[in-house]
Amino acid sequence: MHEVELATHVLKALHQISADQRARVLEVNLRAGEINEPSSLRLWLKKLGGDEFNSTRFNIVRVPIMIKCKCGYSGEAKSLDTHLPEPELGIACPKCGGHGVSLTSGTELEIVNVKLEKGVQKRRMRKSR
Repeated sequence: MHEVELATHVLKALHQISADQRARVLEVNLRAGEINEPSSLRLWLKKLGGDEFNSTRFNIVRVPIMIKCKCGYSGEAKSLDTHLPEPELGIACPKCGGHGVSLTSGTELEIVNVKLEKGVQKRRMRKSR
């Protein structure tokens, strides 16, 4: 369930952007490799985002898993088990069936841009005695 950890990192970055800009995050455009399970990532962003990000729109562009094999094949991976500790170990070359592949894409996770609502006042909590 590395999607939970990834979602947590994204939300921390968004929280920092929101605080620095003193603005609410309206929309986020992300690029996420298929190894990061974009559908699950979106779910966890919504679940873990709480009140701060409950109305934020998360747009995710999926990046396919591309491989290069020792046999000379370069292209998209056809299937894999993303639940392995090292998902790339579950990728077989569609040409030769071997596992001597290296990933050339599919592991990305990038915040492309963020749309903010300016003028939102953040209230600071004061500790009362």
